[in-house]
Amino acid sequence: MNDVLNKKPIQEEILEEIKKRHVSMRPRWKFVLQAVMYVVGVIILILALLYLGSFIIFSLRKTGAWFVPAFGFQGWYRFVTSLPWLLVLFSAIFMVILEILVRRYSFAYRRPIFYSVLGIVAFVIVGGFLISRTPLHGSLFKYVEKHRTPIIAPFYRGFGERRPGGIYPGTVREIRKQGFLLQDRRGVMIPILITPATRLPFDRSFLVGDLVLVLGELRGEIVEAFGIRKISE
Repeated sequence: MNDVLNKKPIQEEILEEIKKRHVSMRPRWKFVLQAVMYVVGVIILILALLYLGSFIIFSLRKTGAWFVPAFGFQGWYRFVTSLPWLLVLFSAIFMVILEILVRRYSFAYRRPIFYSVLGIVAFVIVGGFLISRTPLHGSLFKYVEKHRTPIIAPFYRGFGERRPGGIYPGTVREIRKQGFLLQDRRGVMIPILITPATRLPFDRSFLVGDLVLVLGELRGEIVEAFGIRKISE
């Protein structure tokens, strides 16, 4: 009984406070519009992150940097220094914005921020890897090679055609006594020297036509191989 009696004064106080502050009811369509804009923003951020994540992986595979961690510490060092850090920075910014938006929902708000961030990062990496295995970026890259499309062409050429120092992907064209002749994607022939210290983590035999990646140092006109491995397209 007391609870029922106490409710009236509280309600009256709220109504009086609303009248004093001239608080007005917002139309329903504004809430709907806000919700729609919120959902659209989240979807755009997710698509942008998946695109950037898949393109980063695509560019690393295109330049050969994706395969160098197999050569140990030296390979990991080249991998890190070959990352397109500008794209990584943009991806991190988008992740922060997405995290802020996602935290508005109770299911994410009640969980530690570490888990929600980890979930977003895992989603982008897995989704980006799956998309990178589709013909999407390969088709766009072939298209911009023939057409000077504004924005897209400089983007793909800038990140997809750059070659990190010391990384030489290409095709074996001639087997030699102490190595082989490598043809890169530009058609340039590069003599590769294999020494007893050269690391061959997977396959020690190379045939003409094999697609390989060489990690090494240029000595005059010859690349002394630190490591060699077969790769896929």
